[in-house]
Amino acid sequence: MKKTLLHSIIAGTILLGATFLVSCGDLGVTVTIPYSQEVRFEFDQVDSTGALDTSGVITSNLNSILTANNADRDNLESITLTELKLTMVDSAGNTFQGGNFNAINNMTAAIAKDTVGAMFQNIASLNPVPQNTPSINLVVDTTVVNIVPYLANEKFKVRLTGGVNTGINTKTYVKAKISFNVRVVL
Repeated sequence: MKKTLLHSIIAGTILLGATFLVSCGDLGVTVTIPYSQEVRFEFDQVDSTGALDTSGVITSNLNSILTANNADRDNLESITLTELKLTMVDSAGNTFQGGNFNAINNMTAAIAKDTVGAMFQNIASLNPVPQNTPSINLVVDTTVVNIVPYLANEKFKVRLTGGVNTGINTKTYVKAKISFNVRVVL
């Protein structure tokens, strides 16, 4: 009798453990993967009553990030913007020595799913823009909680707009570093 009871307890424990392992495997593990993309924008000359407005198409490196982490787009939970940093650069994309945002009083960044005739969603802004600095961090709009739909395609579009407080008589180049957190089930 003791032997049968012992075997039943062992069998029950094995069955319970196997059920637990299988159900954990079905649930998967959600991980957060940080990833960034950079793009260089070019602003044309602007008079003192004008505004900055430019956009660029970005080829997403999301697939390679997911592949490197043994994940795919089908298991994406969310993608959230964590940082949008703008830096003054020269025409070659190198940090512009002495470059600053003094002529700009506000900046807004928006993202679009479509690269042609795009409908933009604002994702970050800064007003006022600090003076005498070669880099600025836009404040992320936390109401845009999940931007997976905007990054669902291989390419997406980012638009920068801004107000000026003085004319800008040369082309201006800005590098944007856009950082995201990708939550995915593995």
